[in-house]
Amino acid sequence: MYLAFFKPPKREYAVIILVAVGLAVDYLNSALGILLWAVSALGAIPTLLGALKSIRERHINIDTFNVFALGVSFATQEIRSAAFIVLMLAFAELLDWKTRTRSRNAVEELLKLKPESVEREKDGAREKISVESVKEGDILIVESGSRVPVDGVVVWGRAFLNEASVTGESVPIEKIEGDAVLSSSFNESGAIKIKAQKVGKDSTIEQMAELIRKAAKNKSHSEKLADKFAAIFLPVVIIVALGAYFFTKNLGMMAAIFLVACADDMAVAIPLAMAASLGRAAKRGVIVKGGEWLDALGRVKKIILDKTGTLTYGRFGVAKYEIEKNFSEEDFWKMTGSAEKFSEHPIGRAIFKHISEKKISLPDPGEFEVYRGGGIRAVINKKEILLGNQKFIEEKGVSFPEKFSAGVFGEEALTCVVAAIDKKFAGLIYVADLPREEASRSVAELKKLGVEVSMFTGDSPKVAGSVAKALGIEDFTASMKPADKVAELEKFLGEGKGGAAMVGDGINDAPVLARADVGIAMGSGGTAVAVEAADIVILTDNLSRIPEMVVLGRKTASVVKWDMVLWLLSNIIGFALVLTGVAGPAFAAFYNFATDFIPLLNSARLFKGPK
Repeated sequence: MYLAFFKPPKREYAVIILVAVGLAVDYLNSALGILLWAVSALGAIPTLLGALKSIRERHINIDTFNVFALGVSFATQEIRSAAFIVLMLAFAELLDWKTRTRSRNAVEELLKLKPESVEREKDGAREKISVESVKEGDILIVESGSRVPVDGVVVWGRAFLNEASVTGESVPIEKIEGDAVLSSSFNESGAIKIKAQKVGKDSTIEQMAELIRKAAKNKSHSEKLADKFAAIFLPVVIIVALGAYFFTKNLGMMAAIFLVACADDMAVAIPLAMAASLGRAAKRGVIVKGGEWLDALGRVKKIILDKTGTLTYGRFGVAKYEIEKNFSEEDFWKMTGSAEKFSEHPIGRAIFKHISEKKISLPDPGEFEVYRGGGIRAVINKKEILLGNQKFIEEKGVSFPEKFSAGVFGEEALTCVVAAIDKKFAGLIYVADLPREEASRSVAELKKLGVEVSMFTGDSPKVAGSVAKALGIEDFTASMKPADKVAELEKFLGEGKGGAAMVGDGINDAPVLARADVGIAMGSGGTAVAVEAADIVILTDNLSRIPEMVVLGRKTASVVKWDMVLWLLSNIIGFALVLTGVAGPAFAAFYNFATDFIPLLNSARLFKGPK
C-alpha cells in the first residue's frame, strides 16, 4: 500500500527496483518466492486501478488488456511471468511519464526567458517596473544584453535581436524604427525603445506556453488507435487462447498466449513518436496543438494560402524605383528619406524603412507638411522636397514624363509615389504589399511534395493575379468575403479529393481556419482570433515551415506504421513459439518484455534530425 504514496517517477523507479530484486532473490533461492509474489502484486495495483476505471467508463483500454495477462499469471502461479509483466509496465509508465512532463518542462523553460523587470520611459524620466505592470502603449527601454519583455514595435534606436528562443531562428535580426519585436528576444547589441502592444497573457511568450499546454492534452489519430486497438484485439486474443486450451487442454499455453500479446508497448511507442515530432516542430518555431493535427497535415492533398499577411508581409514595401539622371542615387534617397522621417502614412513609413536600411544619414526636415490624400512637403538643407501622387505633384507645378501613369503601372499592382526636388521631377518610387522572401520557394516545395496549392484573397483580381504569378500559383480566387472562403473550401471538401489545410492570419480568416481539416495561423503577425481558431501556429511567420511540417507529419506517420508492423511481426513470432510448444508462460513474458523495446526504439528515431 505504501506505493500509493509515491508519485511518478518515484513509484515506477520503486517498482522496477523491487521487482528486479525479487526476481534475483527468486532465481537464487526459490524458497523466498513469497517476496516476488508480494512485489509483483504491489506493482500490479496501478494497472488494476486503471482497468477498473476503464470498466466504469464502459470502454476497454491497454490496462484492461494487461490485467487479463496478470490475472492468468497469478492464477497459474507463473509468478515470474507476472513479475516480467509488472516490470515491463513500470518501464512503460516511466517512459509515458517522461513524455507527459516534456511539455511541462518546455513551458517552464520558456517562461524563464521572461524578464522580471523592465525600464519604462514616462514623462521624460526612467523608472524600473515589473513586467506584469506593463500596459499597452508604454514606452520601454531594451538595452544590449537584456530581453524584450513584451511584444511591441520599435519607436527609437537600432538593435540586433536574437529571436531563437521564440522562432528558432539563430541569426540575429536587425530591428529599426517601425519593426515589430517579440517578447523574450535577446538584444545582442544596440539599444531600442519599444511601444508595448501585446502584454501579459497576450504576449507571444505567454501564448506559446498556453499553446504547448493545450497541445499536451490532445491525442492524435495514431494515439487514439492504441486505445481502439486494445478493445478490438483483446476479444481476439481471448478466442485464440480459449481455442488453444480447447484443443490442447494446456492451461500454460493459454497463459503464454496472453503473455505474448501484452500490448503496452504500443500505448507508449505512439505517444513517444508524437512527443518527439511535436518537440521538433516547437524547436522550429511551430506550435502544433496536438498530434492529431500533425497526422492530418501529413495527409492533406491541398493547401490554401491567404494572400495579405500570409503570402505577403501585410504591409507596404518598396518594390522598385526609377531615379532621374540629373540626381545621384545617394542624394535622392537622402532627400526622400529625410522628408518621410516623420510621416505616419503606411506608404511613407515603408519608404523611410527602405531608406533607413541603406544606413544613410538622414537629417530632420526643417519644415514638414502633410496634404491629406495628396502627399507631403518638406524642406531639407534649404531644398524643397515633394512626395505624393500625380495630382498632388501637378498641383505644385511640377511636370514629369508623359509615360508615367499613377496607380497601377503596367500589368503590376503597384502604387507609385512621385518625388520632386526644388520643383523638378526627381524620380518614382513604387510600393506594394510585397510577397515574403521564402513564399515562392515554399510553394515550389509543396508542389514537389504532391500538394496542390491555391490562394484566397479579398483583393482585386489584378492584385491577386500579380502576386499569384510571381509565386507560381496557378489556382487563385479574388474578391472573396469570409463566407466565400468557407463556401469555396466546402466545395473542394465535397469533391472527396482529400483533406485541405488553410493558412491565414486575419480575423476574416478565422471561419475558414476553423472549417479546414487543418487550420494554420501565422502567429507573429496574426490576430488572436486566427491563432485561437487554428490547429497549428507558425510563430516565425516563415512559410518554409509549412512544407517542413508536411514532411514531418508524413515521417511521423511512417514511424507509427512501422511501430505497428514491428509489433505485429513480434506477435506472430511469439504466437508461433507458443503454439508449437517452444515457449512456455515464463519465456513468453520475457519475450514480450524484450520485444517491447523494438517499437520504442523505432519511435525514438524521431528525436534525431534537424533541430
